[in-house]
Amino acid sequence: MTIAALILPFALLQAAPAVATDANARFQQCVAMIDSHADRAYEEGMAWAAETHSVLGYRCAAMALVAQHRYEDAARRFQSLAMALSPDLGALRAELFSQAGNTFLLDHNPASARSAFTLAIATIHGDREQLPDLLIDRARAYAMEHDYRHAEEDLSQSLDIRPNDALALRLRASARMHQSSFDLAEADAQAAVRLEPTNVDNLLVLGNVRESKRTGSPVQEQ
Repeated sequence: MTIAALILPFALLQAAPAVATDANARFQQCVAMIDSHADRAYEEGMAWAAETHSVLGYRCAAMALVAQHRYEDAARRFQSLAMALSPDLGALRAELFSQAGNTFLLDHNPASARSAFTLAIATIHGDREQLPDLLIDRARAYAMEHDYRHAEEDLSQSLDIRPNDALALRLRASARMHQSSFDLAEADAQAAVRLEPTNVDNLLVLGNVRESKRTGSPVQEQ
């Protein structure tokens, strides 16, 4: 199935009503199948999409591709689906762009991930409920590209909206460490540990920051 074949039916969706409850139930059943039978879930999703041009059918099929480690195919399907939907379906489009971005990250393709997250951010028009998570995701893409300055900027913007986010603090600590801002990095890492004292990742970043501060050179994280 080509990306073009996925896109063509969506001209029919431009005035689509909200998804019915029975479609949501079918989607949950399809998703539940992914962990144990990803190939069958893919077939179910594509059969459903062929029958009704269901957005959720295509989405389940793309999620099944992720489970099969076919990351590039899955990411491009999520992105194509988001771009084919009506602008009126903004929340769903943002979710699909976000899924595309996270799948591109799994595929070690940070540039495409960053682009997908940027599209998601543009789609939500500054919605303060969704924006922090999307900024965190885009920061992860920037960090994978070793663009720590822009990663820090996105994380700071996220923390302006949601200040007690341990994940954002931990990631900003790492971004600041890589820019040799060791004191600021240590403050962020300590804040993350205070919020989630049993989180091993927080403790690891704090240790890396302190070692970087001791040696004067950023620790190269795995």
